[in-house]
Amino acid sequence: MEQETELLMGLAEAGDAEAMEQAADYYFYKTNKQKLSKETFDRIWSWYHTLAEQGNGHAMAVIGAMYYEGVNIKQDYTKARQWYERAAAAGDVWGINNLGYCYYYGREVEVDDQKAWTYFGRAAALGNHCGMYKIGDMYYHGRYVGQDFKKAVYWYRKAISLIDEDCPEYPNIAARLGHCALKGEGMEKDVLCALKWLQAAEYGCYQFLLRGDAFAHLSFPGVKEDLAEARALLETAIAGTRSVVQYT
Repeated sequence: MEQETELLMGLAEAGDAEAMEQAADYYFYKTNKQKLSKETFDRIWSWYHTLAEQGNGHAMAVIGAMYYEGVNIKQDYTKARQWYERAAAAGDVWGINNLGYCYYYGREVEVDDQKAWTYFGRAAALGNHCGMYKIGDMYYHGRYVGQDFKKAVYWYRKAISLIDEDCPEYPNIAARLGHCALKGEGMEKDVLCALKWLQAAEYGCYQFLLRGDAFAHLSFPGVKEDLAEARALLETAIAGTRSVVQYT
């Protein structure tokens, strides 16, 4: 792997566009971005900007994400949105989806549920799992549309079916499915099912925190609270059912 990485970096430094994108994505998505040296960050910053100047929508969306997260550079939601707009205009699905976040949370713009719904919906229609689970959130909370737990669960399940545990959004979606199973919202109440999803969410939170993910901590408090409730319910359910057989 070390030899392949060295080759990739050499091609990127030589100006190969595909290699620049792969190398920059490797550092941004697969390593702890909060521990990148200034030299390494400056290199991937340069690669993404070079690609963006060539019309690469993915690079535009990542630059937007850098400003949105504020990791290694000063957080600037306005610049993030501007880069997302450029990415969306170039047809990049993450640029489209992330504009939904700007309006959903009101990142230096007024909260606008209609625009959030439109951008998330466009991303979902293009097969983006993140857009799908945010459509689920809008159904869950009744934002822009009427509250509908069943439709929320439908979109959560559809979103998580498209990804695996190595995806940064996995713990967020697993946490939502666990919570719905625990509360019986949009599905039959099933504490064991809830435990399965919540444990997956907990693992994912730890995994991405160790990678320096900027958002992995957000789901953690709710996951821990739901896990405690699920375990308490299961302990109550099995009380008195333990075998009285004594082993010698």
